[in-house]
Amino acid sequence: MSTAALPPSHPSLPEDRPAGNLGAEMLARLFEQARPLVDALFAQVNDGVTVQEQDFSLCFANPAAARILGAASPEELVRTGSGRVFERYDVLDTAGHPLSLEQLPGRQVITHGSAPERVLRFRDKHTGEEIWSRVSSAPVRDTRGQVVYAINVFRDVTEVMRTEERLSLLAGAGELLSASLDLEGTLAATARLLVPRLADWCAVHLAGDSIPSRQVASIHMDPAKVELARRLAELYPTAPGARSGINHVMRTGQPELTSDITDAMLVAAARGEEHLRILRELGLRSLMVVPLNARGRTLGTLSVATAESLRRLGPEELRLVEELARRAALAVDNARLYTEAKRAQTRQAVALEAGRMGAWEWDIQAQRVTWSPELERIHGIPEGSFGGSFEDYQSDMHPEDRERVLTSIQRVVAELQPEHHVQYRIVPPDGRVLQVEAHGRLTLDEQGRPSRLTGVCTDITERLTLEEDARRLVREQTARAEAERARQHTAELLASLEKTQTELAQRAQELTRSNADLEQFAYVASHDLQEPLRMVASYVQLLSRRYKGKLDADADEFIRYAVDGATRMQALINDLLAYSRVGTRGKELVTVPLERGMERALSHLRLALQESGAEVKVEPLPWVKGDETQLAQLLQNLVGNAVKFRGERPPSIRVSAQQEGDTVTVAVEDNGIGIEPQYYERIFAIFQRLHGKEEYPGTGIGLSICKKIVERHGGRIWVESTPGQGSTFRFTLGAAEAPRA
Repeated sequence: MSTAALPPSHPSLPEDRPAGNLGAEMLARLFEQARPLVDALFAQVNDGVTVQEQDFSLCFANPAAARILGAASPEELVRTGSGRVFERYDVLDTAGHPLSLEQLPGRQVITHGSAPERVLRFRDKHTGEEIWSRVSSAPVRDTRGQVVYAINVFRDVTEVMRTEERLSLLAGAGELLSASLDLEGTLAATARLLVPRLADWCAVHLAGDSIPSRQVASIHMDPAKVELARRLAELYPTAPGARSGINHVMRTGQPELTSDITDAMLVAAARGEEHLRILRELGLRSLMVVPLNARGRTLGTLSVATAESLRRLGPEELRLVEELARRAALAVDNARLYTEAKRAQTRQAVALEAGRMGAWEWDIQAQRVTWSPELERIHGIPEGSFGGSFEDYQSDMHPEDRERVLTSIQRVVAELQPEHHVQYRIVPPDGRVLQVEAHGRLTLDEQGRPSRLTGVCTDITERLTLEEDARRLVREQTARAEAERARQHTAELLASLEKTQTELAQRAQELTRSNADLEQFAYVASHDLQEPLRMVASYVQLLSRRYKGKLDADADEFIRYAVDGATRMQALINDLLAYSRVGTRGKELVTVPLERGMERALSHLRLALQESGAEVKVEPLPWVKGDETQLAQLLQNLVGNAVKFRGERPPSIRVSAQQEGDTVTVAVEDNGIGIEPQYYERIFAIFQRLHGKEEYPGTGIGLSICKKIVERHGGRIWVESTPGQGSTFRFTLGAAEAPRA
């Protein structure tokens, strides 16, 4: 399969064509010369590549772009344009929000000159199938700095994004299920995680004692659809003995998956015309019902369905939902165990408290307390007294609780509170600490004054112990469940990481091969284009010498544009050749003195430094491991930029280095015009310029070469700048010891 046609060559400049576009005309002609190389190269690239013109139409596409965007061939994609993508796909962002044509990176580049890289989701309108693509776009500018083309690169990241989304889904569900014992609320929140990330519908049913099942959650983005489903279940409940559906899964404990629901299936399942109408109105396309199995029992079902999104549920989605259902079932079982433990504890506590309840009565006016024999046992009061002062009643009460209990009783009397409740500790002679709970009721005399406070007290020590045991049991079970979930989650992450590492290794190999192809292409293209360009430049310069002043002013201006365009194109090709040689013609990295590379750089820049009146201060530089020729070029480009992008003051440049461990950080500081922070990354991209060629000459490749040299040496390069005050470029290299004399 061949790539679609590149921009056609232009044998003549139309009279109505602006002269400023001459550079774009020559660029198109040069690309036409390199057409066989471009076809061969981009036909083998796995990433999709398209080129858009100023009117947003496509003028180039490779086979990978056609495959990713659903076209039969690159020619068809170029013919139908990017609008066809919106006819076939819903284009969404990572959160699932729809995007317009104007929000696509290519259009943003043509309209605004730049656009950030972003991940797009393409959802097929007919099948619901989704593909994810990471899209980056870069501008191609003419001699006036205007954007004439946008180059778009599409990388298929479907598998990586699906893996990330599913791991995120399982992690979110795990947090919900382990955070609360509110069973139904937690299951409903878990169901909401699936809509709309995986499906359009999600419902949860739990097994019951008196009825086959009860619904605890029904989730859909449209409330009207939820009401329609509720009405369907109410009018046409599923038979308990049905051979499919929720009750069947509840009985068998086995999942059901229907990937494609046809109208014939709806007709066969309908119990009448109204039933069929509602089924069709729901518009289900795929359905799965998964059991909530835990400890050998089926506790309920998790139902997932798609409808208006047209997505198709398959075995991969079934495995994901089964894992989610397994975790939900464990949470359901833990909640039930906790409830049963609480009930058992309550029944046992009631039985214990029935035989351990002591009665008491305080005659407020006589200031005397009487009590039962059981209260004597609880409080540790000597047997047979059956009464005494309030101090006797408090004799074995924990010292820290006495004042609090007395204050509580006094408040009841003073405020005429009808009932009294207090909890305190008793320390009998045997040294044990008992937990006691007392309930009292205030009685008033005929004049409405406090008369008596009567009540009962209960030894609740064992009850509290049972409650703590129940809580401990639930904590232990929850911890075991969490440990199991963590183990499985870790296993999933490791498996996913291993898969991702394998994919990354494969992609790294592909990228290495692709980069090598691109470098070879750039070298061959720039080398082979030199001869035809040299011929063009020679004839244009000959026209300038022979006919300057002999034609009209427009002709002189056109010839001047042609000479300028040819000169710039020669500079561009030479720089492109230098860029490609960084990777293909580099020497072995050895121990070299960085100062020698600095001396070579300053020697090449001597004339520019003299003309600009620049002052260059070079501090002692260390030995490093590198390619001396490339390091000299790196320093020459950075110092040359400091001279080129100067302000009104003479350039003042300082070169220094600092070593930390086995890393050397080199800094090139200047007092030039500076750079805005938003352009810190852009300036290192190939062909990226912040100023017009008339203001500051150059091709926009110099800093790209610097970045490539530094990366070849295993380092990184960055810039810090204050606009109007200057910039500091820093890069790192591997340190080396100077050879011994």
